[in-house]
Amino acid sequence: MKAAVILAGGSGERLFPYSSENLPKQFLPLVGQRSMLQETYTRLRKHFTADHIYVVTLASFVETVLYQLPAVTQRQIIVEPARRDTAGAIALALAKLRRQYDVLLFCPADHHIQDGEEWDTALETALAAAERDRTITLFGIVPNYPETGYGYVEYERQDGPVCRVIAFHEKPSRDVALRMVQSGRYLWNCGIFAIPCDTGTRAFAQHLPQHHALIEKGPDGIDETDFLALPKVSIDYGLMEKANEEVAIVPAYFPWNDLGSWTALERVLNGDANGNYVFGDVKSLQTENSIVFAPDHEVYLYDVSDLLVVCHNKQVLVANKNASRDMKQWLPKLMSQQ
Repeated sequence: MKAAVILAGGSGERLFPYSSENLPKQFLPLVGQRSMLQETYTRLRKHFTADHIYVVTLASFVETVLYQLPAVTQRQIIVEPARRDTAGAIALALAKLRRQYDVLLFCPADHHIQDGEEWDTALETALAAAERDRTITLFGIVPNYPETGYGYVEYERQDGPVCRVIAFHEKPSRDVALRMVQSGRYLWNCGIFAIPCDTGTRAFAQHLPQHHALIEKGPDGIDETDFLALPKVSIDYGLMEKANEEVAIVPAYFPWNDLGSWTALERVLNGDANGNYVFGDVKSLQTENSIVFAPDHEVYLYDVSDLLVVCHNKQVLVANKNASRDMKQWLPKLMSQQ
């Protein structure tokens, strides 16, 4: 039996001020009328019945999840006592679900994916491979430009739809990313994967023994102290990169963005003739290469370029557009001013 697990505990810091610690981006509409969580659930609902979709999130977000996803019950919410990165969230889900299910599909709540046949095919292929071959099976997006904000997976091309993973690579420089894309041997690591529960448990035992001890305690044996003692480590760094023999990848072609910064909106919104990307009531003259996100405000721009303007409630952020990727570095300094 298979189940889907939505990872919905992220902080969404790089989309300030729209996304906040109290209401991060996965619970907000960024492209359409539904929140990112609702969009993710809708995509998965075509492949899983309502009672086989689970959500991992923090206790402070449980009521928000129940409100946004009426078909999800309290039983289907797996509560993280604190953020311990993706390895902690996945270990917790395995501890809760591995005795009920054979394969678990893990999917972030805050990615923008164009639903359709290409998504459906990749999903069914990955689930089938995980079940058949007992491999942790990733989705790898075939890149169409040299993105420096994503991790890459080097893979061995094969005749079938499932390929062998050679190595994982951290976010590259632009020159390196360009060479990767031109070689045709690399895919974007989009953080979606199917894990056979037996294989996943063995991989944790070998590479993350502290997480494995938590998995072995089962659904009723875990207390908050166990979880808080886990180191903060991503599933890629802590497990995937060290278990290449047990990892496969499905090259996928569906349009995908993780919306990890404001500049990512340029890939999902329609730009005007001057390279501006706007969401909301925006009027501009002699304005170029700017991003404006203001769903509830009127914004007027004149004779400016390369701006990021975000309006939310009583907060307004104005910055150089190109600085938005580094927001996690400069925003705390800005916020600390009295």
